[in-house]
Amino acid sequence: MAYDGDSTAVECRQLTKVFRRLLAGPAKTVYALREVSLTVHRGQIVGLIGPNGAGKSTLLNLIAGLILPDEGQVAVCGRPARSIAARRGLGYMPEHPVFPGLYTARAILRYHGALLGLPWNAVVRQMDASMQQLQMQEFMDRPASDLSQGMKQRLALAVAMMNHPRLLLLDEPSNGLDPVGIIQLRELLMQLRDSGAAIVISSHRLGELEKLTADYLFMHRGRIVSFADEMSAGQGGRLHVTVVANGRQVAERLTPAGCVLDVSDTELVIGVNDAEEVPEVVNDLVQGGARIREVLLQRESIEEVFVRLCKEGT
Repeated sequence: MAYDGDSTAVECRQLTKVFRRLLAGPAKTVYALREVSLTVHRGQIVGLIGPNGAGKSTLLNLIAGLILPDEGQVAVCGRPARSIAARRGLGYMPEHPVFPGLYTARAILRYHGALLGLPWNAVVRQMDASMQQLQMQEFMDRPASDLSQGMKQRLALAVAMMNHPRLLLLDEPSNGLDPVGIIQLRELLMQLRDSGAAIVISSHRLGELEKLTADYLFMHRGRIVSFADEMSAGQGGRLHVTVVANGRQVAERLTPAGCVLDVSDTELVIGVNDAEEVPEVVNDLVQGGARIREVLLQRESIEEVFVRLCKEGT
């Protein structure tokens, strides 16, 4: 299903959320979010990452309209969060989905379809589609109490997709999934993105997120760090150049000299800001008399950026 209209799926402005203990003093006040602003467009997958307690789940709950902000505004597909119009365009999958134990997966999907006000034939079509996409056929008639964690995750995702949402919020969606299930989930999310849906994923599986997107929001202590700049810096990295000999002499003739991070007679490590700089650097080395055996660009991974930003934020 393709989506028309404004490309903005969700917009948050100066969101602040404070949790206070009843009859407790200021020392017991917790700022879960502090002046958080962001925009996500349709056809975009955004990875929401950060250490435990950073405010990721709180942000998703605010966008979903499950809780109210103390300050700021949230709009979903141009409508105020918590409004009926906003909820019609939104699907939400919590980190720990809970279902009535005696209800079968089929009954749960029918129930949520009815809550959404969908016609019966639309509910049946979407149930059939979910069974195929998420490989749910074998447990559709089992009670929820008999489902494994991975099966509950698939059911929760099927519930979130019942109304063909324009915005899909996923909190640790791969919890409990086996490798095949993770691959199926990845393929499904890319299909949804290509159809025009916006997807925000909070996850600690950074390697899996890296296969889905290059757009990240890094949260730390209730704030969003400017992560786009950090990732663009990581798109360059360290260029390892193996030479036959005389590496130190070649490095002395390289301009600018400050880009040489490490050097020996047989290897140079050169810092580059962008992969497009590599041909120019290699050409300069050859012009400087280097006899090159091997060139390897080592980029900073998303995990390395994550760890670095966590250390910088402490």
